[in-house]
Amino acid sequence: MVLTLSPDGTEIAYVQDDELWVVSAVDGEPRQITFGAAGTGKTHGLAEYIAQEEMDRRNGFWWSPDSQLIAFAEVDTSSVPVYRIAHLAKASVGKDAEEEHVYPFAGHANVKVRLGIVPATGGPVKWMDLSCGGSDGNKEEEYLARVMWLPEGKLLAQIQNRAQTVLNLVQFDPRTGRRTLMLVEENLVWVTLHDCFAPLQKASGHLAGGLIWGSERTGFRHLYLYDGRMRCLGPLTSGEWMVEQVAGVDEKAGLVYFTGTKDGPLETHLYVTGLSVEGSKGNQGIKKLTQAAGRHAVVLDHHLKRFIDAHDSLNSPPTVLLCSLEDGAVLCKIYEPPSSDVRVQRLQQTPPEIVRLQRDDGTVLYGALYRPDASVFGKPPYRTVVSVYGGPHVQTVCNSWMTTVDMRAQYLSRKGILVWKLDNRGSSRRGLAFEAQIKHKMGTVEVDDQAFGVQWLIEQGLTDAWKVGIYGWSYGGYMAAMALARYPAIFRVAVAGAAVTFWEGYDTHYTERYMGSPQENAEAYKTSSVMHWVSGMQGELMLVHGMIDENVHFRHTARLINALTGASKEHGLMLFPNERHMPRDLKDRMYMEERIFKFLDRNL
Repeated sequence: MVLTLSPDGTEIAYVQDDELWVVSAVDGEPRQITFGAAGTGKTHGLAEYIAQEEMDRRNGFWWSPDSQLIAFAEVDTSSVPVYRIAHLAKASVGKDAEEEHVYPFAGHANVKVRLGIVPATGGPVKWMDLSCGGSDGNKEEEYLARVMWLPEGKLLAQIQNRAQTVLNLVQFDPRTGRRTLMLVEENLVWVTLHDCFAPLQKASGHLAGGLIWGSERTGFRHLYLYDGRMRCLGPLTSGEWMVEQVAGVDEKAGLVYFTGTKDGPLETHLYVTGLSVEGSKGNQGIKKLTQAAGRHAVVLDHHLKRFIDAHDSLNSPPTVLLCSLEDGAVLCKIYEPPSSDVRVQRLQQTPPEIVRLQRDDGTVLYGALYRPDASVFGKPPYRTVVSVYGGPHVQTVCNSWMTTVDMRAQYLSRKGILVWKLDNRGSSRRGLAFEAQIKHKMGTVEVDDQAFGVQWLIEQGLTDAWKVGIYGWSYGGYMAAMALARYPAIFRVAVAGAAVTFWEGYDTHYTERYMGSPQENAEAYKTSSVMHWVSGMQGELMLVHGMIDENVHFRHTARLINALTGASKEHGLMLFPNERHMPRDLKDRMYMEERIFKFLDRNL
């Protein structure tokens, strides 16, 4: 059940049995305000699987600013076949022992989505001039990516095409449903969804009705100023770094606050710049407001005078501060970890060493080294385990406390194993060109970079060339299996958890953004499959999977087992019949970690 409070705080909207309901926040009977979805394969007010999992859109309904109307998504699943997951460990059989999922596989149809508006008191639905999905072709309006209300009562939506190379920002009239195209974002690589969008609410003159919009048109996401006629006046920021979030806009003072990577891709800071394209040239007007090195997550107050700063770094656990927006000065400490926390001291968390590598073409890569204690285990070279994710939208090497408190990495290093992380090409926060290296060729450059990283460790005398393993989960599991298959002379051992083994078996939005459709790029899909490379596997492989995984289905591991068996390749297998994408039960998790360590220790 999804609950959302109205802007005026008087009512609560929620979804029950596939329909929208509203109830007073104080008293009164709930009232149903949408009808006709329940039992038909449709839902009113729920975000479909793809929106939640891949588009970062968790909501399926949105209150109007005056609390009088509710916009909602109608999702029709009839175009997508049901995928059933059996609970094989249950004592019962039949419907009680299976799940039905509406899962759109790459190259096949998505759900159909409409956008409607209904009075909060109930009444006729006004449908907007929009129909997304329902086709397995390259439809121009396939995905409803974002929905928001403007202060004056107009409704905005961001809509992507199937190939995700075009995004339309559309405004709807709630009374008529008619649409007005505001702007179009296009990129031959792909258009990355984001929330760097801020309408100008108090502007006058040519800026009245204008907005601030984030775009990767230069290869890095920056902010652009648009006037009321949706003409781009120019950039507010620029350079080979990226804006991550618009934190606030002070229209009266002419200031824009944002977080970004201006001080390096391993950092996140809060900055301020002028609301003027003239002052943005050369980024001379940009001022950094957070000073301590590391990662800063911020929330600005409504009066734009102060901000909450949640800060952490490799050497510093999270602290929460109240700071001045004028100069970033600390006004008070809201939370500061104890200087002598026995629990933290007992864990002996040693921050990893961050290193900078350069490939032959000049591409810079960042790695993290978790070294064993030389006083206990002697000088290098050491047994080595590569901890990998390697996929898009993830960064594993950064100046963050989360990098330090990787418990598996810390545990292995205390057992005499050097742990290594490398953010390969295709990973995030480095710009579009860096990420786009994997387009139509997953399992190539990112695996090449991991092999390059190990060779660098060997050249530095840190790693025993005959004792290298690799571990990963999800995309990282895919990377681990591909590394073992494609570079058998480097990787001797691999643990592949919940691995995607063939991309036709993953969802539309994620897979097609990077690989195109299977119909158009059949050869790329073939060579990106782990099964294509099984004959080259020589080392020890352990496969791990939860059998009711609704994200990366167990069929991925099952198909790989078939290929391994057909090629007479030995492999280990650890299954969890009651677990999903990652074991959550404490006993299951402890058992898994113990088994993984013993497997790595025995084979390295």
